[in-house]
Amino acid sequence: MKNQLKIGVILSYVTMAIQNIIAIVYTPVMLRLLGQSEYGLYQLVYSVVSYLGLLSFGFGSTIIRYISKYRAEKDKKSEEKAFGFFLILYCVLALLVLLCGAIIANNVEAIFQKGLSANELKKMKVLVMIMTFNSALSFPNSVFSSMITANEKYIFRKLVDMFSTVLAPLANLVALYLGYASVGMATAATVVQFLMLPVNIYYCLRKLHIKPVIEKLPIALIKEMLGFSVFVFIGSIVDMLFWATDKVILGMLSGSVAVAIYNVGGTFNNMVMNLSTSISGVLTPRVTGMVVKDASKDELTNLFIRVGRLQFIVIALIVSGFTAFGQAFITLWAGKDYHDAYWVAILTMFPLCVPLIQNIGLTIVTAQNKHQFRSIIYMIIAILNVVTTYIAVPYCGILGAATCSCFAYILGQGIVMNIYYYKVTGLDIPLFWKNILKMAIVPGIMMFSGLLINRIYEIDNWIIFLIGIIVFTGIYIVLMYEVSFNEYERSIFREPLKRIIKRIKG
Repeated sequence: MKNQLKIGVILSYVTMAIQNIIAIVYTPVMLRLLGQSEYGLYQLVYSVVSYLGLLSFGFGSTIIRYISKYRAEKDKKSEEKAFGFFLILYCVLALLVLLCGAIIANNVEAIFQKGLSANELKKMKVLVMIMTFNSALSFPNSVFSSMITANEKYIFRKLVDMFSTVLAPLANLVALYLGYASVGMATAATVVQFLMLPVNIYYCLRKLHIKPVIEKLPIALIKEMLGFSVFVFIGSIVDMLFWATDKVILGMLSGSVAVAIYNVGGTFNNMVMNLSTSISGVLTPRVTGMVVKDASKDELTNLFIRVGRLQFIVIALIVSGFTAFGQAFITLWAGKDYHDAYWVAILTMFPLCVPLIQNIGLTIVTAQNKHQFRSIIYMIIAILNVVTTYIAVPYCGILGAATCSCFAYILGQGIVMNIYYYKVTGLDIPLFWKNILKMAIVPGIMMFSGLLINRIYEIDNWIIFLIGIIVFTGIYIVLMYEVSFNEYERSIFREPLKRIIKRIKG
């Protein structure tokens, strides 16, 4: 199981590296083939249809929590009954998704006529229908993939993720070069989703030997699951209000071009978020097991700090590097038309660093079934963000939307949640920040030095940009290793190098 965990983390980072490489190589090609307006329309529809994911009602985390709980208790019968219950539930919810998607498709004119042209509205209707079918397919698929995660089969799960990561953009490029534009991309994504379903089903039934048992669950257990899920559901609504609603409001009031620029800025946040969640994601079943077995607050704090430090090392490199070189990168990569995407990224990236280096805290409070407060606070902050964004966009455009999100992140995910982790969950937050602030010295110096150098020497081609990134990364790694790493972190960095050197010599 330890090998599954270690290899799972490694594969997470390999998948992430592939995702980021593909995004860097594929996105500019896609932007030029689609055009700014069509790309904005595609992302707008994606944001609208993503609301249908809320119809899972927060049961995704519930599946992993209860399956992990039954595995820790070695209760195979309850595990299979829960599997059957969630599979039937998600198939019903998939039908509900199809119904709601049809309603949205028939009302796009009424909602978006102010921001979109007649041709865009017509194409949007088709895109909504295709993406709705994709979303419906994802519901039963998520049950099987959650079962695989809960059984800590990280190697298979990450290999499947890696395969789909590579297949999706390749299918999109084929569709684009054939001239099918955004409709072709939506269709390609749906085909990839369809291919993943039988793969996950086969693994669960044939390799894990877990079969869904269709039996009525005790009413008390269903109520307990609903009680757990309702606040996860609220959390999902919050995430949607933060990540999708800004683009929907921009589409309603400013048009598809504004959505395109805003989404390019958000792309870099997605990269950072993926870097952060790759470790905490594979630790979810392990944390649940620790909580079920009544791990002490000190044990949970040690895990919180250890994972947070590792996440900070990676995130601080990306954020400081992007701050120094991001403007030049966006100009070279996407074009001058996306200049404002840099400020969208900066305004949302910095406050997001706090919850991203602390997302193992969310895993802990979820496992403890103490996530209700977080969900309520986030909901309040998210609604405030939506209201202020709607007011700000007509006057300040995309930068107004990004600024509203920035203040919302700082207030809710930064200040309030740290107080909660300390007062209620029992995590030693002062000790955590003492660790992080000491580690932040090197990234801070590197970031301001990079900005100063960029003011003196203009980066106007890829060769100079790549040289700058390589030098920046090399200095960062050396300084962090010498100044900020503890012995555990040095060993993580040192051991793979020793093996590589040994193989080269051997």
